[in-house]
Amino acid sequence: MKKKDLYYERIPTKLLREDVKYLGNILGQVIRTQEGKKFFDLVEKVRKLSKANKANPNSKKSNTNVINAIKKLDPKNTFKLTRAFSHFMNFMNLAELVDASRSINENENNKKKLGKKNLFIEEIFEDLFRKKNISDNKIYDLAKNLNIGIVLTAHPTEVKRRTLIQKYHKIIEILEERELFKNFPSKLKILDKNLYDELTIIWNTDDLKRFKPSPFDEARWGLAIIEDSLWDTVPKVYRKLNSIFVKNMGKNLPKNFNPIVFGSWMGGDRDGNPNVTSEVTRKVILLSRWEAAKLYEKALTKIIRSYSMEKASKKILSRVGQSFEPYRVFLRPLRDKMRITHRSIEQHLVHNKPLDQKKLLSSREEILKPLRVVRESLEQNQNENIASGDLLDLMRRAKCFGINLARLDIRQESSRHKQLISEFVKTKLKKDYSNFAEKEKLNFLKKFITSKSNKIGNFQFKNKENKEVWATFNTLSKEPPECLGAYVISMTTSASDILSVSFLQKEANIKNKLRVVPLFETLDDLVNAKSIMETLFSQKWYRKLINHDQEVMIGYSDSSKDAGKICASWHQYKAQEEIIKLAKKFKIKITFFHGRGGSAGRGGGPIQATLRSQPPYSVNGNIRITDQGEVIQQKYGYEPLANYNLCSYIGAVTEATLNPPPVPKKNWRDLIEKMSEISKNSYRKNINQSSDFIQYFRTVTPHKALGKLSIGSRPSKRKNVDNIKSLRAIPWVFAWTQIRLMLPAWLGSAEALRYSYIKQFRKTLYDMEKNWPFFNSMLDMLDMVISKADPEISKIYEEFLADQKLKRVGKKLRFQFDTIKALNKKITPKEILKIRKEFRSSVLIRNIYSEVLNIIQPIVIYKLKKNKDKKNRKYLEDALLTSIAGISAAMKNTG
Repeated sequence: MKKKDLYYERIPTKLLREDVKYLGNILGQVIRTQEGKKFFDLVEKVRKLSKANKANPNSKKSNTNVINAIKKLDPKNTFKLTRAFSHFMNFMNLAELVDASRSINENENNKKKLGKKNLFIEEIFEDLFRKKNISDNKIYDLAKNLNIGIVLTAHPTEVKRRTLIQKYHKIIEILEERELFKNFPSKLKILDKNLYDELTIIWNTDDLKRFKPSPFDEARWGLAIIEDSLWDTVPKVYRKLNSIFVKNMGKNLPKNFNPIVFGSWMGGDRDGNPNVTSEVTRKVILLSRWEAAKLYEKALTKIIRSYSMEKASKKILSRVGQSFEPYRVFLRPLRDKMRITHRSIEQHLVHNKPLDQKKLLSSREEILKPLRVVRESLEQNQNENIASGDLLDLMRRAKCFGINLARLDIRQESSRHKQLISEFVKTKLKKDYSNFAEKEKLNFLKKFITSKSNKIGNFQFKNKENKEVWATFNTLSKEPPECLGAYVISMTTSASDILSVSFLQKEANIKNKLRVVPLFETLDDLVNAKSIMETLFSQKWYRKLINHDQEVMIGYSDSSKDAGKICASWHQYKAQEEIIKLAKKFKIKITFFHGRGGSAGRGGGPIQATLRSQPPYSVNGNIRITDQGEVIQQKYGYEPLANYNLCSYIGAVTEATLNPPPVPKKNWRDLIEKMSEISKNSYRKNINQSSDFIQYFRTVTPHKALGKLSIGSRPSKRKNVDNIKSLRAIPWVFAWTQIRLMLPAWLGSAEALRYSYIKQFRKTLYDMEKNWPFFNSMLDMLDMVISKADPEISKIYEEFLADQKLKRVGKKLRFQFDTIKALNKKITPKEILKIRKEFRSSVLIRNIYSEVLNIIQPIVIYKLKKNKDKKNRKYLEDALLTSIAGISAAMKNTG
């Protein structure tokens, strides 16, 4: 079986089952105490009916019994029942996190191997060291130069409140302590009481976010992940990587190696989000600098308290004079600068006091330079062990996190730059830029980019949107370069879109210019990516402008929504292949930036499978990847899993670079090309040519309710138009996930798979499944979707919300899904199907609880249409939003 992510799919272990049962029992006690025996009995009755239904899936009676039990409930009890099952899903996820941590510990301590090759970073590297065609020095040189960008984005898919996430951390701590104290009954009693108290507080806490977060709130949430987990995790990961080379080569990696760089879109992503302004960006950067300075001050204080040694180098003694505590005296000014930085920023943000930028920390070198002096002194005085402790950890943090924890990317839609330039050209030069041919635009932009003088200067824009775009560039010109990452252009459709940003950066006098990154996201954009980049790469002046180094972003969400999963995946692959060839021709270093979401329909999946399925030589030790929404909390919110996931990135990038996948054979390419075309036509026929399909989406899915969830600062539509095309990819995927059809991950695939399975191509198909990681990964993700999808549940929604005409749409969709399921079973080798079945056992346990929420949801939507009583509607609306959150927890992804 191919490698699996540790947390992506879990086989229920005995300890996991025990933890789930334990949490369920305590939750039951809380419900009985808080809501009374009558309501507790209702919860148990519904749970047992659902369990019976799962035990006998061919019987519709139990399903009917659950529906009848819920239909009879008044709005208040409906809401409370929804909360009970939603909480249980979240607690089950916590138990799985702890169990995943156990698996890591068991593997690292060699108590129990998991039986999955190359799941852990040590195994990946040891496998590479054993390969005769890869020298040890080649592995070493790659490891020390790895450049992995992990970009945290604020896409609105995290439905849990921050306050509940914090309480979940306490529950995890209790579960961990119970295992440590399993032989101490008196300790277990205390932990039981603590858990009971925590669950009581949670039960009496509002589950729902009542206000939409501002971009500032989103940034604060992202920074909290770094503070709570990643700040401590990164040095441990770097130590682990270094120890691998000490073990296998007997030498350390350079002390300044830094394989991971964190980026952020929180407060920088203004694509379709009017709430992200230049002032918001300025304040978010200050907020991140404030948080970083606070963390550095705390770490320095710890070192200062520890370093009471008297022996020091001449360099230190010459600066501090006679002192019994030279290290303390030497480091205090640095610590004081951190204190001044965070206090000054706090006074500015909270009390609007003027800010003196000269007093603030503005470069990581201000941290590293004095720390190097301390390290050299310790090494000279036989204190290498001390130098390799907290001090080295802090230096590695400074390399990784810099002065603001995560470099802020700016993202803006291409038309906004065109609009701005058009106003300037029209007013100043009396020409219509919008009517320029592409070649004319390129010549115009080249002329101004290569000119030494600035033309825009103090030009006063009249259009409100243009004023804001120009204000953003002016803000960027004033920020420390180390705080900024890339400037991403969404909806890049031409070479002039890329040059527009270079032109505006030059005009705004941005000295250290942000990397200009085109984002190719729709199918047409991916198809045109080659010609767009060739237009620029063929220009010597442009190659010089970018210093022969180009970053290109590949979009997964919009391309899948535009053309279906198979077609989008293949064109993402081909676009990278073509750009790699161009880069080689023009001697340009390429870094691909993958805009992946959490769900399969938006490019989600285990990182090892993702990178293994990219075109050969597309990784090359350099890559950037987005982590979005609820995925950020899942992957990095809990330290053991954060450690594992960061190691997975390092291992996966190393393996994809040194052991690249094969170049696809011609017959593979021919078949996937035809499958892609068939899949696209089928997908588009479904969503574009059928008004009934669009009406089905609007009527049967809870997509309208998603807009009421206060889970992001960005609107759910790019434009105020009510159609599928204007809808963002996230709510599109979110809505289909809720009714368990998971349609964006498979729609259109049935016809493509049926074509590939005809006798003429069957041998090629098996060869692709076995030997082409791209194709195997695509089928693997399809199988995961099949295991999570439950088309029968969509019938329940139709029963309450659809007329006969729409029910025919649902029947047609389920027929396509059944076709895919049957073909997947035929294509996939039996031994892999057997192992996959084991992984699905956790999904089946979840279905006992998630199905109840899926029954509640359409009943509540139906009742909301009928019920006009204000108080009852409030309970029903809250029940609907809570059911959405609960189903999200059950699916482990939303959009």
